[in-house]
Amino acid sequence: MLLLMMMMSLWARNAAQWGELVAVRDVHRSPALALTYSELNEAVLNYAAGLKAHGLQQGDKVCLFAESSSRWIVADQGILMNGAADAVRGSSSPLDELAFITQHSGSSALVLQDRATLVKLLPMLLEAQAAGQQRFKFVALLWQDEQQQPGSRPGSRPSSPRPSSSNGASSSSNGANRSSGSGSAYEAAVSQLEAAGVAVLGYEAVVAAGGRLRAARPFQPARCSSSSLATLVYTSGTTGHPKGVRLSHGNLAYQVQHLDYFLQVAAGDSSLSLLPPWHIYQRTVAYYLFSRGACEVFSSLRTFRDDLAAHAPDHFVCVPLVLDTLHNKVMAKLKAEATGAKGAIVAALLAASSAHVAARRTVAGVDVAHARAAAPLAARVAAVVVMALTAPLYALAQRLIFSKVRAALGIRKTVVSGGGSLAPHLDAFFEAVGLPVLNGWGLTETSPVLACRRLSANVRGSVGLPVPGTQLLVVDPLSHAPLPDGQQGLILAAGPGVSSGYHNDAAATRKAFIDGWFDTGDLGWRAPAGVAGSRMAGHIVLSGRAKDTIVLLSGKNIEPQPIEGALEQSPLIKHALLLGQDKRELGALVFPDEEALAAGASSSSGSSGSSSSSSSSSGAGGGLDGEAGLQRQLAAEVARCNAARPDYHPEDHIGHIQVIRAPLSVESGTLTRTMKPRRPAIFELYAPQVQQLLARLRG
Repeated sequence: MLLLMMMMSLWARNAAQWGELVAVRDVHRSPALALTYSELNEAVLNYAAGLKAHGLQQGDKVCLFAESSSRWIVADQGILMNGAADAVRGSSSPLDELAFITQHSGSSALVLQDRATLVKLLPMLLEAQAAGQQRFKFVALLWQDEQQQPGSRPGSRPSSPRPSSSNGASSSSNGANRSSGSGSAYEAAVSQLEAAGVAVLGYEAVVAAGGRLRAARPFQPARCSSSSLATLVYTSGTTGHPKGVRLSHGNLAYQVQHLDYFLQVAAGDSSLSLLPPWHIYQRTVAYYLFSRGACEVFSSLRTFRDDLAAHAPDHFVCVPLVLDTLHNKVMAKLKAEATGAKGAIVAALLAASSAHVAARRTVAGVDVAHARAAAPLAARVAAVVVMALTAPLYALAQRLIFSKVRAALGIRKTVVSGGGSLAPHLDAFFEAVGLPVLNGWGLTETSPVLACRRLSANVRGSVGLPVPGTQLLVVDPLSHAPLPDGQQGLILAAGPGVSSGYHNDAAATRKAFIDGWFDTGDLGWRAPAGVAGSRMAGHIVLSGRAKDTIVLLSGKNIEPQPIEGALEQSPLIKHALLLGQDKRELGALVFPDEEALAAGASSSSGSSGSSSSSSSSSGAGGGLDGEAGLQRQLAAEVARCNAARPDYHPEDHIGHIQVIRAPLSVESGTLTRTMKPRRPAIFELYAPQVQQLLARLRG
């Protein structure tokens, strides 16, 4: 309860302790916006009081449909300070998804990104209001035509809000600014909502109403318990509607309290944020950063490379696909700039560096390949020799190559990666560069972090140690009997971070728990203690998703993620998805990296005579020496990358591939917001190609 009280008074405490430090930077607003902790505290208190003035009560639910900005933080905290809960999603999400969340959450108010979002949702709002399904107290907009108060200097802070009408409830005089040129559709929407009894509020109107309320009496945050609902986070539904994960104030406070076990942040540090603010991974890390007096710089997938260079953050919170993008850009630049003899030297230094860090892991007892059984004496001796022989070359690479890479990347201290598995080649690359990557693991239902790597125990290939207070149990996937350390099974979780279940979905909640333990759906194992030379005891290693396991006709179980990750090491392959359930061999859907194809980038196939066959779906661009040449090259890449895996087995052979010349994206529903492929959506969208591939696999 003490920690919960600290969370509710976070902004006041921060203002008192770090008042003049910058808390947030909206660098892509026009003009740019920066708020200190003192200013952010005032904004949050005024917005919270303004929502209360417009009827928000403890226990209410509010849809918060908006994108990254300082005002998202203000709105989120304003809602929570009233003891209400927000149902969160991006404003760019499909209309049917937003409509479902609005209805399913039982929200009595909405906070929306802008006028366009209001116009998009208008028919649904009017229908629900008219039918008596829901009564909306108000709809508040975070942004209108003005990106900031007129006349502000770039990077300056907004001026004091102008007073609105006496009660702030009428949208015609409350800052909604109907006449400023947003178009007749918006004006009509405001009129229709007003006629239906729903107030439309501008951001400044809410803030002004809160200022008046606070002038009359101090605003007091609601008293909430640890079990009080804080937010509903709707998971991306792969089939049917998304599920609303119930996360409490206690769930969120627990994460904030314990993330310093993994990530050390000092007051004044900065972090670049590119994930949606409502994504629970980004959200809880942001809460933690704010609790330490750090500055959040808002970026995006489109601008993050430029923003890294411009702002040189201390910390970078991202997903594996972003690290893969950075890696590919660095390697492409090295390849373009280092040709001839210089290219040979660079290649030799990179190879020596890779060998050095791999040997160093073995010597230090943190090579995950030896987590379950001690490395043979010969391997340890060889590692010592390799480490010594490559040390001068590694030092030279640091001076000539990696120092420049670090400077170009712009990240000064730490990368935090979550939301998906980190490919081994990315781990090795950033380790060689000298940039620590803390890879974590969790789910929305666990708020989210279950385990993460620490700087002092950064075991590559693992997702680190459990969060203090979190229990992880590895069980047999069928019998659910506990398994000993070192043996792969289904991972169950329990602890203060685990959700109580799904909103208004008792059946899904029952299905998600096994004897009181949350079923993560992930397969993995825990590194055992007592292995000679190992310093990895207790670290968690993931091996795939239980529901994605492919069972071949031979009975062999194939976990697709490690193989897919190996295929995606090729610069030509952006995404790969395995198929082969009840077949004698595996097949793969291959989505090429169109940028690499356009640039003529290709890696040596190593094995030019692959027996794999392929076909291609129709798509734009001929690529390389035509579609037939592309098919052959990608088939060879698949065979090479697959066979190069340390744990490759002949039954892992990929017999056929299907090339699809179309990008996966969040907008098409084929990628999650953390850039992971949504398998069911992809298989449905490309059903003809999937069927063609399955027909060619031996059955």
